[in-house]
Amino acid sequence: MRCCPCCGLELEWEAEHGNPLCDACGAPSYEAFNACWACGESFEEENEAQDSAEGYALDFDCRSRRCEGKVAWLMPYCPWCATAQRWRPSTEESAPACAGCEAKLEPTWAFCTACGEEAPLPEECFSCAASLDQVDCAARCEHCRRMVCGDCFGDYALPGARELLLCTACAEELGARPLVEEEPPEPEEPEPPAAARPAPHSPWEVLGVAPGTPLAEVKQAYLALITQYHPDKVAQLGPKLQALAAEETRKLNQAWSELRQRADRGSA
Repeated sequence: MRCCPCCGLELEWEAEHGNPLCDACGAPSYEAFNACWACGESFEEENEAQDSAEGYALDFDCRSRRCEGKVAWLMPYCPWCATAQRWRPSTEESAPACAGCEAKLEPTWAFCTACGEEAPLPEECFSCAASLDQVDCAARCEHCRRMVCGDCFGDYALPGARELLLCTACAEELGARPLVEEEPPEPEEPEPPAAARPAPHSPWEVLGVAPGTPLAEVKQAYLALITQYHPDKVAQLGPKLQALAAEETRKLNQAWSELRQRADRGSA
């Protein structure tokens, strides 16, 4: 793995025990390595391959048949022969493939471990096999890490007051109880007079630009904001956050439409 399967961040290994650093990329190394495990740069050494090194847990065979050394799951290159390493792809027939590097992903990974690209959604809910393209929402269970549709997940509480978003199968396995939000009805208050009501946000405020800003700059601000709430960006979030994103999208579209119409009327 070069990237975390949960958040997509590129993984780095901190130097330990005073080990040397690679001159090419600055990655931590080890005095017996022949090549940098991070960038593959040769150290012009001919040390025999080993299955351990101080500060490194070398647990996997190098994928090169000519090398008898061991590598660790963080290493993109073998530190003995510089052969490129890849984490073994999923063997499941229905596993999604990374759109960035085409590696076949484990269904429990949110990001590709090879290139960090966000993993595509599986075609079906893991629990009920419903098409995820046709459901209102989907989320990743925080226990099994599988993608399930909105009918197959919920908020649950575990012993010790820990709260998790779980699929129904994991909730049953863990003995979790569903969280039921019951809010007491709020007393009705008389409607304040018109002068006391807060003024609605102007379209300029919604888009975060000053009144009178040229329309081209307003459009740039609108596009920058609207992409943050695109359905693809929030597909793996819970239903509440998806609803908030939809409401923000509505406000941004309304503000942009209003300012664009004003500009058209002004130029007519």
